Formats: sequence, C-alpha cells, structure tokens
Amino acid sequence: MIYDAAIIGAGPAGLLCARNAARRGLRVALIDSHEEPGAKLAIAGGGKGNITNRILAENRYIGRDTGILRSALKAFSCNDALALMRELGLPWEERDFGQIFGLKPAAIMAERLAVQCDDAGVDFYLGRTASNIGVPEKDDAHGPAFGRSGPQEHFRLFAGQEKVTARQLVVAAGSSACPQLGASDQLLRLAASWGHEIIPFRPVLVPLVMPADWPLAGLEGISLNVRLGLKRGNDLRWPDPEGIRPLLFTHRGVSGPAVLVASCWWTPGEELVVDFLPELPLLELLNEKENGKLLVRNLLTRRLPARLADTLCPEDLARRKVAELGKKDRLRLAELVHRFSVLPAGTEGLRRAEAAAGGVALSSLSRRLESLHIPGMFFCGEIVDITGLLGGYNIHWAFASGAMVAKALRRD
Repeated sequence: MIYDAAIIGAGPAGLLCARNAARRGLRVALIDSHEEPGAKLAIAGGGKGNITNRILAENRYIGRDTGILRSALKAFSCNDALALMRELGLPWEERDFGQIFGLKPAAIMAERLAVQCDDAGVDFYLGRTASNIGVPEKDDAHGPAFGRSGPQEHFRLFAGQEKVTARQLVVAAGSSACPQLGASDQLLRLAASWGHEIIPFRPVLVPLVMPADWPLAGLEGISLNVRLGLKRGNDLRWPDPEGIRPLLFTHRGVSGPAVLVASCWWTPGEELVVDFLPELPLLELLNEKENGKLLVRNLLTRRLPARLADTLCPEDLARRKVAELGKKDRLRLAELVHRFSVLPAGTEGLRRAEAAAGGVALSSLSRRLESLHIPGMFFCGEIVDITGLLGGYNIHWAFASGAMVAKALRRD
C-alpha cells in the first residue's frame, strides 16, 4: 500500500493530524516508538493534562519567528480545544491564568484520540521506531531506495522492520525534552541534513540551579508570589506577560511557575532578578509613620516569610527601628527586596524540562508548515521552533499545528 501520508509521532499533534486527515478520506500511517500513543501527553500537567488556555496570544509563545501563530490560533481556538474535549467525553475545569485542565488522566485523552484514529481507518505502527527515511528524489544520485534503481517518487521508511511508503510525510516527533521517555533530537538533526534551518533544542519550563554558596541557600520549601526579571549588563527586562507568579525555593535553586516561565527566556550569563514584593513598594512601607517604631526585621516578616526576611535583611539594619533609617539605608533595603540579583549556575536540564525551545525554523516552512525544501514534507508540534509558556500553550500548539497540517495534506 502507498499511503497518502505517513506521520511520525503519536503525540497530540500526530494523533489529531492522523484523525483529521483520515476523516478527510486520506490513507494514513501513524508511527511511534512507544507501545501506547501519547507517552508525553500522559504525564503533562501532573498527569491531568493542561490542555489549553483562555488567553491565546502570540506573546504566550517564544521562537525566532512566531508570525504564523495568529492564523494558527484563529483556525484552532480555545473553543475548538474545548469542543475536542467534549467530543472525547472528557470533563475539564478552568484554573488560574486561564488554564484549562482535564479532570481525568491525560492518558485517557490519548487513548480516545487513538480510538477515533482507528475508527477513521488509520493504520498504527506502534512500538516501532521510524528509520532509514528516504525522501523523493528527481534522480538516483543519492542511491537506490530499498535496493531499486531510478528516481524515488515517494517517501519511504522503515517502521521497525516494516517498509512504509507514502506520498507525504509528517514529522510530529516532538523535542528532546524528557529523554527518559525516549525523546531525542534525532529527527531534528535529520531535518537539518535535508536542508532545513534548525535551532538546537534547549530545556525550558525547567527549574534553575543556583551556586552552592548563593545568599539564599537553605530556604527550600518556601513559596511566595514574585515578579522575575532577567539582566545582562545594564539591560533589565521583565518578560513574563502575566507579571506575578509563585516561586518555590528548592534544595538546588528555585522552581515554581514564575521560574519555569522565566527559563523560557533565560540564557547562560544572564542574572535572575527577583522582586519579592511586586505589589507593594517597600519604600512606601518604610515611609509610613505608623511603621516608624517597628524593627526593620519585624516590618519585613509581616510581608515576607520569616526565614526569607531574615536572610534578605542586612544584619546592620535588622534590629534598628524603621524611623532610624536614613535614605541610603532605605534604598539599599528596597533594592534587596525588589531587585535581588543572582547569576544561576544553569538549569535542571532536559530530564526535568517540561518542554524544549528550538526546532525547525519557520524560515524553512510555508505558512501551512510544509517544507520549502522537500514538497510533501510537513512538520507540526514541538519539533517546530514555537514553544509556549506555562499554562496549556504547548499542547494547544500541538493540536493547532496538527489540525493545520491535516487540512494541508493533499489527496491524490
């Protein structure tokens, strides 16, 4: 059989692409190295799956070029994602920051999408790694395909030990995040060998590691709302569009939603700047007459966790009354609270990352996510250089891009 499309990767992008394409009457093969579809989807959102978000906008994504997002998110909106949940019979709930979570394990979503693929006639090649991928050639300069001479007109590959031939190829293989589940950058490197511009994967939505001797070591377990900035030289920016999110001190550094989002922009050599009182200027508290008789340490512990306040407050100020502080000391204290700066040692890496930034650059793809170098080859999901912030944006992009490619696939 010659398939209309072979899809590598049975994550959310590949599953929805396969289902939608098969429902259009295309003959589809879906290939994945895991025995069960949706291996990474099953652990998303703590196993519940943060499926989408009410606030879908370009500034919730990073990448070298995110211009395609406007049309992609318009074509597959939050309401479309919720309609998919209803079609799959999955209840959901809305949480802070517009996040939509399923109320059943995310693995069930993958299972039910797979059932719909099966009902639509998709052929599954699960537990089989895609290899020896051959692309259509105008001549046989690169050698024969499967021992045959002459031009190669179709995409040909092995799914495990089985040969698969298709008129079109969809690469929905994800990124190298979570290598413990078998994730790698193999197909990204292969895309580069086919002439595509790529941006190497790097871990994002990941905790940051701090030097062992950093001033706030030993505060693990403390959590509070902060605003995080990034600083290189004199350039200070506050990139998170939500502004304020929770931070959690860990035994190796910092984590929590605020840090995971900041990691999307952080690069080695940049300082992390923390505003521990983002909604209340400390100078205003210091200047209020009713606080004049308070010890500086007691003023801080009213607004911050005690261990954090004790660590932040300089010893020469802690036991002094607020009214005794001069302008210079007030500014020094405010700087420590609102502009605490530290140079991270690194991240927890791809094993702890919820996603990876980078991928196939959009400069190598059409607005339908078709390769500009190899007609009939498409990319969707996390392997494309579009990565969402924390809050359901990555799964939504997987669905949106998978739906876009399914619509673009041609019937011959």
